[in-house]
Amino acid sequence: MRNLIFALLLLGGLTSAKTYIIPIEGEIDGPLAVFVDQSLSRAEREGASGVVFQIDTPGGRVDAAMKISDRILASPLPTLAVVQNAFSAGALITLSAQQVMMLPGSEIGAALPVTITPVTNTMTAADRKIISALRGKFRSVAEARGRPSNIVEAMVDPDIEIAGLKAKGEPLTLSAKKAVELKVADAEVASLRAALEKAGYNLSTEEITPGPQVRLARFLTDPTIAAILLAVGVLGLILEFFTPGTFIPATIGASSLVLYFLGGYLAGLSSTLSILLLIGGLMLMAFEIFIAPGFGIPGIVGLALIAASVYFTFGSESLQVGSYAIIGLAVGVILIFRFVPRTRVARALVLESAVSQTAPPRSELESLLGAVGTALTDLRPAGTAQFGERRVDVVTSGDFIGRGDSIRVIQVEGTRVVVRRVQS
Repeated sequence: MRNLIFALLLLGGLTSAKTYIIPIEGEIDGPLAVFVDQSLSRAEREGASGVVFQIDTPGGRVDAAMKISDRILASPLPTLAVVQNAFSAGALITLSAQQVMMLPGSEIGAALPVTITPVTNTMTAADRKIISALRGKFRSVAEARGRPSNIVEAMVDPDIEIAGLKAKGEPLTLSAKKAVELKVADAEVASLRAALEKAGYNLSTEEITPGPQVRLARFLTDPTIAAILLAVGVLGLILEFFTPGTFIPATIGASSLVLYFLGGYLAGLSSTLSILLLIGGLMLMAFEIFIAPGFGIPGIVGLALIAASVYFTFGSESLQVGSYAIIGLAVGVILIFRFVPRTRVARALVLESAVSQTAPPRSELESLLGAVGTALTDLRPAGTAQFGERRVDVVTSGDFIGRGDSIRVIQVEGTRVVVRRVQS
């Protein structure tokens, strides 16, 4: 009798287990892959009777879609994909579920991998190696779930021709009715509830929605936002160097870089290696710009390290992020050196000498030719120098001269005083 009661209680516990619903909406990206992994782990841990993926996506990152696909295939729970739209990377995720149901007006396919050209934002088909690799992934997923591999491969490769269904030249996209007819999907249903009933899932459901952490990660790892954060971070550090002691540009720059790293960390994209590469690259670039001006080995290696860091973090989107960051950095530098010194805020930040407010007469400056003095500030290449009791704005011929170094006036052109370091 006791065993019978225990069996009934156990059966009741199993039948009361909920169906967990995981939405896969918007662009497929790294944070979404983390969210799906965490959601499936929770469903498995809490003994869900099954998991339903509500899919409505235009596609996104292939690497993120592969992670989600592998995670779904590895889950011991029954899985069902209910499709509104499953294009590109979304098609791979859909096909990874054990059952697929199509909603009215839904479509699946158009999975040709593309590359986005920065600035113009135009899309072109990826090279044949990438297409072949993704085609193989679609084929293996189709075989694992018992779906027609030739139909699935045609979603990826435009060169595949299927008589009466698809001509050569563009990837395959299927309507709900056609997907069911070709056994890519199991049924066409009117609603989510109808899909649950037809698949035999518990109608008692619980939806898992992305939390603040996932939403923040998706925002920060958007290619445009990430590029802006990276550019502002570098600009802030550069501006702090020219306005030492204020800490405002450094605070803004450091905060931007922290957000840049935080987005990649929360999305599971940034590794310790990528962070160290970026820090090392920035240090080498600072050395090249401020300590040993020119364009030598430190600058080249620094750029390479920064590029490697962006690549390891953003993968296929690294070219887009890097290009936007370079453009933003270039525009920012131009604006800083052209307009910022004229503003009231800049005048409050920058330490100005009294001599800079009223330039001495030209005849007085010409008398300085050949004079030897001391650099009062770092000359990068402009700054202030002391000649006897006179403080004068000077500029080098391009070399960096440190504060306290001895200098000689080698040329006077109007109000422009050119100096050179006096070799000891």
